[in-house]
Amino acid sequence: MANVISSLRTVQERLLAAWQTQQAAAKTHLQAAQTETSRTTTSFQALLSGKAAAATLPAVQGSPLGPAPAAAAATVPAAPTTEREFMAESALPAVQGSPLGPAPAAAAATVPAAPTTEQEFMAESTLPAVQGSPLGPAPAAAATTVPAAPTTEAEFLAAASAQDAAPTAVSVFGANPWITDPTGTAPDGSVYNYNPVYFATASTAAQVAQMVGGTVVASDQIANGGGFQQQQPNEMVKLANGTLINPGLVASFYTHGYPQSMIDQMIASEAAAT
Repeated sequence: MANVISSLRTVQERLLAAWQTQQAAAKTHLQAAQTETSRTTTSFQALLSGKAAAATLPAVQGSPLGPAPAAAAATVPAAPTTEREFMAESALPAVQGSPLGPAPAAAAATVPAAPTTEQEFMAESTLPAVQGSPLGPAPAAAATTVPAAPTTEAEFLAAASAQDAAPTAVSVFGANPWITDPTGTAPDGSVYNYNPVYFATASTAAQVAQMVGGTVVASDQIANGGGFQQQQPNEMVKLANGTLINPGLVASFYTHGYPQSMIDQMIASEAAAT
């Protein structure tokens, strides 16, 4: 808005300067006509004084002086006294014989009223450029869409997954989070298999111990009597309060596609169990 008002003021200043220049030119031409008339009158009076015998002398045939030219009629308009008069007379006709042509008409510019409400402001946020203004239309504001907050568990999981990519056991613990094919023996000497999820590797156990602030200890947690024996011990993590947690089960939390925030809650719950 300030740029538009500044442009209008510049146009008004230029029109006023052109009007003042025309007034000065008109006065100059009027003075020149009066001087020419005075010079012709003086010459004619001198001619009469040299020919006193004739009361009224006709024009001498072949005289180098022709009829005195009529003074150019020049009307100097009064200076405008109000803004309305100034705008009405901003384009003045050129005085006959003036080296200046007609003053250019002022560019029509409509300045919109300032908005008074937020709705009017948004509707008028892009104003048309004033003719001749170096400024173009204001760019439209970029539309910003704010997603709605989740209201159900499904929406919460979807939103959490989008913001907190679900890690995997391999991405956290490496290619081998658990021992491959853990086995045990029965009293008759037969061999059977254990679920690998209970048998974390030493590196997985060390990483879980770092997560919960515990230490790694190895012990047989499944076959502890009756002739059954484990071929591999369980790598366990002992917490500061003496609680043992199985790091293999902790690593399994990363196999369900849960976001890290939910896994952190599950680990905290596992560590708090007594």
